[in-house]
Amino acid sequence: MSAAGGGPLALIGHERELDQLRSLWRDGEGPRTLLFAGPDGVGRRPAARWLAAYVNCLALVENRPCGVCASCQAVADGTHFDVREVAPSTTTKSGRNKHNREITIGQLVPREGDDPEPLSEWLRARPRGRYRVGIIDQAETMTASAANAFLKVLEEPPRNSLIVLIAPGPDAVLPTVASRAAVVRFGAVTGVSGFEGLAQHPAMRLGQPGALIRARDTEEESENARACADSFLSALSDDLASALAAADDLSKGVTAALEAGVDPGPLGWLREPLRRLPPVRYAAALEEVERCEDALASYAQGPLACTVLALRLRQVLGVHAA
Repeated sequence: MSAAGGGPLALIGHERELDQLRSLWRDGEGPRTLLFAGPDGVGRRPAARWLAAYVNCLALVENRPCGVCASCQAVADGTHFDVREVAPSTTTKSGRNKHNREITIGQLVPREGDDPEPLSEWLRARPRGRYRVGIIDQAETMTASAANAFLKVLEEPPRNSLIVLIAPGPDAVLPTVASRAAVVRFGAVTGVSGFEGLAQHPAMRLGQPGALIRARDTEEESENARACADSFLSALSDDLASALAAADDLSKGVTAALEAGVDPGPLGWLREPLRRLPPVRYAAALEEVERCEDALASYAQGPLACTVLALRLRQVLGVHAA
Protein backbone atom coordinates (compact mmCIF):
# COMPACT_ATOMS: atom_id res chain seq x y z
CA MET A 1 0.00 0.00 0.00
CA SER A 2 1.54 3.29 -1.09
CA ALA A 3 1.41 6.49 0.92
CA ALA A 4 -1.14 9.10 -0.14
CA GLY A 5 0.11 12.65 -0.46
CA GLY A 6 3.81 13.40 -0.23
CA GLY A 7 6.64 14.34 2.10
CA PRO A 8 6.18 14.52 5.87
CA LEU A 9 2.41 14.87 5.48
CA ALA A 10 2.01 11.57 3.59
CA LEU A 11 -0.65 9.11 4.68
CA ILE A 12 -0.67 5.36 4.27
CA GLY A 13 -3.63 4.69 2.00
CA HIS A 14 -6.84 6.77 1.83
CA GLU A 15 -6.31 8.19 -1.67
CA ARG A 16 -10.09 8.26 -2.19
CA GLU A 17 -10.73 10.15 1.05
CA LEU A 18 -8.05 12.72 0.30
CA ASP A 19 -9.50 13.24 -3.17
CA GLN A 20 -12.86 13.83 -1.50
CA LEU A 21 -11.33 16.48 0.75
CA ARG A 22 -9.58 18.13 -2.19
CA SER A 23 -12.89 18.29 -4.03
CA LEU A 24 -14.67 19.77 -1.01
CA TRP A 25 -12.02 22.42 -0.40
CA ARG A 26 -10.63 23.11 -3.86
CA ASP A 27 -12.34 26.52 -4.01
CA GLY A 28 -11.70 27.32 -0.35
CA GLU A 29 -15.36 27.15 0.59
CA GLY A 30 -15.80 23.61 1.88
CA PRO A 31 -17.75 22.54 4.97
CA ARG A 32 -16.17 24.13 8.00
CA THR A 33 -17.16 21.48 10.53
CA LEU A 34 -16.13 17.96 9.59
CA LEU A 35 -16.24 14.62 11.37
CA PHE A 36 -13.48 12.19 10.44
CA ALA A 37 -15.00 8.83 11.32
CA GLY A 38 -13.36 5.43 11.58
CA PRO A 39 -11.50 3.08 13.93
CA ASP A 40 -8.42 4.19 15.81
CA GLY A 41 -5.09 3.92 14.05
CA VAL A 42 -6.30 4.02 10.43
CA GLY A 43 -5.12 7.57 9.73
CA ARG A 44 -7.82 10.02 10.83
CA ARG A 45 -5.40 12.26 12.76
CA PRO A 46 -2.81 12.45 9.97
CA ALA A 47 -5.68 13.20 7.57
CA ALA A 48 -6.83 16.08 9.78
CA ARG A 49 -3.30 17.50 9.75
CA TRP A 50 -3.14 16.94 5.99
CA LEU A 51 -6.32 19.01 5.59
CA ALA A 52 -4.89 21.76 7.81
CA ALA A 53 -1.82 21.81 5.55
CA TYR A 54 -3.97 21.77 2.40
CA VAL A 55 -6.06 24.81 3.30
CA ASN A 56 -3.01 26.79 4.42
CA CYS A 57 -0.46 25.64 1.82
CA LEU A 58 1.38 28.42 0.00
CA ALA A 59 1.67 26.48 -3.28
CA LEU A 60 -0.68 26.56 -6.25
CA VAL A 61 -4.00 24.77 -5.76
CA GLU A 62 -3.10 21.75 -7.88
CA ASN A 63 0.05 21.11 -5.81
CA ARG A 64 -1.46 21.40 -2.35
CA PRO A 65 -0.32 20.39 0.14
CA CYS A 66 3.18 20.68 -1.25
CA GLY A 67 4.85 19.44 1.94
CA VAL A 68 7.82 21.77 1.49
CA CYS A 69 6.58 25.35 1.99
CA ALA A 70 6.95 27.01 5.39
CA SER A 71 3.28 26.45 6.19
CA CYS A 72 3.33 22.73 5.37
CA GLN A 73 6.57 22.23 7.28
CA ALA A 74 5.08 23.92 10.34
CA VAL A 75 2.00 21.65 10.22
CA ALA A 76 4.22 18.58 9.92
CA ASP A 77 6.37 19.76 12.84
CA GLY A 78 3.34 20.55 15.01
CA THR A 79 4.34 24.22 15.28
CA HIS A 80 1.85 25.93 12.94
CA PHE A 81 0.40 29.06 14.51
CA ASP A 82 -3.02 28.40 12.96
CA VAL A 83 -3.39 24.70 13.85
CA ARG A 84 -4.44 23.57 17.30
CA GLU A 85 -5.30 20.09 18.58
CA VAL A 86 -7.50 19.40 21.59
CA ALA A 87 -7.54 15.97 23.22
CA PRO A 88 -8.69 14.48 26.52
CA SER A 89 -6.24 14.98 29.34
CA THR A 90 -4.09 11.96 30.17
CA THR A 91 -3.63 12.88 33.83
CA THR A 92 -5.71 14.25 36.66
CA LYS A 93 -4.88 17.58 38.31
CA SER A 94 -2.96 15.62 40.94
CA GLY A 95 -0.82 13.99 38.24
CA ARG A 96 -2.47 10.56 38.38
CA ASN A 97 -2.84 8.64 35.11
CA LYS A 98 -6.40 8.72 33.84
CA HIS A 99 -8.15 5.57 32.64
CA ASN A 100 -11.42 7.32 31.84
CA ARG A 101 -10.47 10.38 29.80
CA GLU A 102 -12.70 13.33 28.97
CA ILE A 103 -12.65 16.57 27.02
CA THR A 104 -14.10 19.07 29.43
CA ILE A 105 -16.06 22.27 28.95
CA GLY A 106 -13.10 24.43 29.94
CA GLN A 107 -11.05 23.13 27.02
CA LEU A 108 -13.65 24.34 24.52
CA VAL A 109 -15.36 27.46 25.89
CA PRO A 110 -14.41 30.12 28.47
CA ARG A 111 -14.77 29.02 32.06
CA GLU A 112 -13.25 30.57 35.14
CA GLY A 113 -10.20 28.73 36.40
CA ASP A 114 -9.69 26.72 33.20
CA ASP A 115 -7.78 27.31 29.96
CA PRO A 116 -7.40 31.08 29.48
CA GLU A 117 -7.78 30.59 25.70
CA PRO A 118 -10.12 27.66 25.05
CA LEU A 119 -10.67 26.46 21.51
CA SER A 120 -13.69 28.67 20.81
CA GLU A 121 -11.74 31.83 21.65
CA TRP A 122 -8.66 30.65 19.79
CA LEU A 123 -10.72 30.05 16.64
CA ARG A 124 -12.07 33.62 16.74
CA ALA A 125 -8.59 35.15 16.50
CA ARG A 126 -7.48 36.25 13.05
CA PRO A 127 -5.29 33.62 11.35
CA ARG A 128 -1.80 34.44 10.22
CA GLY A 129 -2.37 32.24 7.17
CA ARG A 130 -5.65 31.41 5.45
CA TYR A 131 -7.51 29.40 8.10
CA ARG A 132 -7.36 28.51 11.72
CA VAL A 133 -7.92 24.75 12.06
CA GLY A 134 -9.10 23.27 15.34
CA ILE A 135 -8.75 19.49 15.59
CA ILE A 136 -10.73 17.79 18.37
CA ASP A 137 -9.20 14.35 18.84
CA GLN A 138 -11.33 11.62 20.47
CA ALA A 139 -14.37 13.86 20.15
CA GLU A 140 -16.49 11.05 21.56
CA THR A 141 -14.97 11.83 24.97
CA MET A 142 -16.48 15.32 25.10
CA THR A 143 -18.70 15.57 28.15
CA ALA A 144 -22.33 16.40 27.46
CA SER A 145 -21.86 19.84 28.99
CA ALA A 146 -18.76 20.49 26.86
CA ALA A 147 -20.47 19.36 23.66
CA ASN A 148 -23.61 21.40 24.35
CA ALA A 149 -21.61 24.51 25.19
CA PHE A 150 -19.68 24.14 21.92
CA LEU A 151 -22.69 23.53 19.65
CA LYS A 152 -23.00 27.13 18.46
CA VAL A 153 -19.36 27.16 17.37
CA LEU A 154 -19.80 23.83 15.56
CA GLU A 155 -22.88 25.12 13.79
CA GLU A 156 -21.23 28.34 12.67
CA PRO A 157 -17.44 28.35 13.10
CA PRO A 158 -15.84 31.80 13.21
CA ARG A 159 -14.83 33.28 9.89
CA ASN A 160 -11.66 31.85 8.37
CA SER A 161 -11.71 28.80 10.61
CA LEU A 162 -12.66 25.16 10.37
CA ILE A 163 -13.11 22.37 12.89
CA VAL A 164 -12.27 18.70 12.47
CA LEU A 165 -13.81 16.24 14.92
CA ILE A 166 -12.17 12.81 15.17
CA ALA A 167 -14.41 10.02 16.46
CA PRO A 168 -15.33 6.39 15.67
CA GLY A 169 -18.49 7.56 13.93
CA PRO A 170 -21.48 9.92 14.09
CA ASP A 171 -23.19 7.65 16.59
CA ALA A 172 -20.25 8.01 19.01
CA VAL A 173 -20.99 11.71 19.62
CA LEU A 174 -24.19 13.48 20.59
CA PRO A 175 -26.74 13.62 17.75
CA THR A 176 -26.70 17.40 17.99
CA VAL A 177 -22.94 17.34 17.36
CA ALA A 178 -23.11 14.84 14.49
CA SER A 179 -25.86 16.81 12.75
CA ARG A 180 -23.58 19.85 12.50
CA ALA A 181 -20.70 18.06 10.79
CA ALA A 182 -19.96 16.74 7.31
CA VAL A 183 -18.81 13.13 7.73
CA VAL A 184 -15.73 11.72 5.98
CA ARG A 185 -15.27 8.00 6.65
CA PHE A 186 -11.87 6.32 6.98
CA GLY A 187 -11.77 2.54 6.96
CA ALA A 188 -9.11 -0.08 7.61
CA VAL A 189 -6.10 0.12 5.30
CA THR A 190 -5.54 -3.08 3.33
CA GLY A 191 -2.17 -4.34 2.20
CA VAL A 192 -0.12 -2.44 4.80
CA SER A 193 3.60 -3.01 4.20
CA GLY A 194 6.86 -1.88 5.77
CA PHE A 195 6.19 -3.37 9.20
CA GLU A 196 7.70 -6.82 8.75
CA GLY A 197 8.83 -7.03 12.36
CA LEU A 198 5.23 -6.55 13.54
CA ALA A 199 3.56 -9.27 11.48
CA GLN A 200 1.83 -10.69 14.58
CA HIS A 201 0.64 -7.33 15.88
CA PRO A 202 -3.19 -7.11 15.98
CA ALA A 203 -3.07 -3.79 14.12
CA MET A 204 -1.70 -5.61 11.05
CA ARG A 205 -4.86 -7.71 10.91
CA LEU A 206 -7.05 -4.69 11.61
CA GLY A 207 -5.45 -2.45 8.97
CA GLN A 208 -4.29 0.22 11.44
CA PRO A 209 -0.97 1.68 10.26
CA GLY A 210 -1.04 4.35 12.97
CA ALA A 211 -1.01 1.70 15.67
CA LEU A 212 1.84 -0.09 13.86
CA ILE A 213 3.88 3.13 13.77
CA ARG A 214 3.34 3.62 17.50
CA ALA A 215 4.24 -0.01 18.15
CA ARG A 216 7.46 0.37 16.14
CA ASP A 217 8.39 3.38 18.29
CA THR A 218 7.74 1.38 21.51
CA GLU A 219 8.85 -2.03 20.29
CA GLU A 220 10.41 -3.21 23.55
CA GLU A 221 7.45 -2.10 25.67
CA SER A 222 5.02 -3.63 23.19
CA GLU A 223 6.85 -6.96 23.31
CA ASN A 224 6.76 -6.83 27.13
CA ALA A 225 2.98 -6.32 26.99
CA ARG A 226 2.60 -9.28 24.65
CA ALA A 227 4.79 -11.51 26.83
CA CYS A 228 2.79 -10.49 29.90
CA ALA A 229 -0.46 -11.51 28.21
CA ASP A 230 0.98 -14.83 27.02
CA SER A 231 2.34 -15.62 30.47
CA PHE A 232 -0.99 -14.81 32.09
CA LEU A 233 -2.97 -17.00 29.71
CA SER A 234 -0.55 -19.90 30.10
CA ALA A 235 -0.74 -19.71 33.91
CA LEU A 236 -4.53 -19.96 33.90
CA SER A 237 -4.34 -23.67 33.21
CA ASP A 238 -1.91 -24.26 36.10
CA ASP A 239 -2.83 -24.48 39.75
CA LEU A 240 -4.82 -21.70 41.38
CA ALA A 241 -1.81 -20.19 43.16
CA SER A 242 0.04 -19.82 39.85
CA ALA A 243 -2.99 -18.24 38.21
CA LEU A 244 -3.34 -15.71 41.02
CA ALA A 245 0.36 -14.83 40.87
CA ALA A 246 0.01 -14.31 37.11
CA ALA A 247 -2.98 -12.02 37.75
CA ASP A 248 -0.79 -9.84 39.94
CA ASP A 249 1.86 -9.73 37.20
CA LEU A 250 -0.84 -8.83 34.67
CA SER A 251 -1.91 -5.88 36.83
CA LYS A 252 1.67 -4.62 36.93
CA GLY A 253 1.97 -5.09 33.17
CA VAL A 254 -1.21 -3.11 32.52
CA THR A 255 0.10 -0.24 34.64
CA ALA A 256 3.51 -0.31 32.94
CA ALA A 257 1.91 -0.27 29.48
CA LEU A 258 -0.34 2.64 30.41
CA GLU A 259 2.59 4.67 31.72
CA ALA A 260 4.64 3.91 28.60
CA GLY A 261 1.76 4.77 26.26
CA VAL A 262 1.77 1.28 24.73
CA ASP A 263 -1.27 0.26 22.69
CA PRO A 264 -2.35 -2.44 22.91
CA GLY A 265 -1.37 -3.25 26.45
CA PRO A 266 -1.49 -6.77 27.89
CA LEU A 267 -5.30 -6.90 27.82
CA GLY A 268 -5.29 -5.97 24.15
CA TRP A 269 -2.71 -8.64 23.37
CA LEU A 270 -4.73 -11.14 25.40
CA ARG A 271 -7.52 -10.94 22.85
CA GLU A 272 -5.33 -12.41 20.09
CA PRO A 273 -4.83 -15.97 21.42
CA LEU A 274 -8.38 -15.99 22.76
CA ARG A 275 -9.59 -15.66 19.16
CA ARG A 276 -8.62 -19.31 18.68
CA LEU A 277 -11.34 -20.44 21.10
CA PRO A 278 -14.66 -21.80 19.78
CA PRO A 279 -17.08 -18.91 19.08
CA VAL A 280 -19.18 -19.29 22.23
CA ARG A 281 -16.17 -19.49 24.52
CA TYR A 282 -14.43 -16.67 22.69
CA ALA A 283 -17.44 -14.39 23.17
CA ALA A 284 -17.56 -15.25 26.88
CA ALA A 285 -13.81 -14.71 27.30
CA LEU A 286 -13.94 -11.40 25.45
CA GLU A 287 -16.75 -10.24 27.72
CA GLU A 288 -14.61 -10.96 30.77
CA VAL A 289 -11.67 -8.99 29.33
CA GLU A 290 -13.97 -6.05 28.63
CA ARG A 291 -15.34 -6.23 32.18
CA CYS A 292 -11.79 -6.02 33.49
CA GLU A 293 -11.06 -3.01 31.28
CA ASP A 294 -14.24 -1.31 32.47
CA ALA A 295 -13.29 -1.95 36.09
CA LEU A 296 -9.83 -0.47 35.56
CA ALA A 297 -11.36 2.55 33.80
CA SER A 298 -13.46 3.08 36.92
CA TYR A 299 -10.29 3.06 39.05
CA ALA A 300 -10.87 -0.35 40.56
CA GLN A 301 -7.79 -1.83 42.21
CA GLY A 302 -5.69 -3.37 39.46
CA PRO A 303 -4.72 -6.56 41.30
CA LEU A 304 -8.33 -7.18 42.28
CA ALA A 305 -9.70 -6.59 38.77
CA CYS A 306 -7.06 -8.90 37.26
CA THR A 307 -7.68 -11.56 39.90
CA VAL A 308 -11.38 -11.55 39.07
CA LEU A 309 -10.47 -11.82 35.39
CA ALA A 310 -8.23 -14.83 36.10
CA LEU A 311 -10.93 -16.65 38.06
CA ARG A 312 -13.62 -16.01 35.47
CA LEU A 313 -11.42 -16.93 32.53
CA ARG A 314 -10.55 -20.21 34.25
CA GLN A 315 -14.26 -20.93 34.34
CA VAL A 316 -14.68 -20.03 30.67
CA LEU A 317 -11.72 -22.24 29.76
CA GLY A 318 -13.05 -25.11 31.85
CA VAL A 319 -10.12 -25.16 34.27
CA HIS A 320 -11.00 -26.85 37.55
CA ALA A 321 -9.78 -25.33 40.80
CA ALA A 322 -6.92 -27.15 42.42
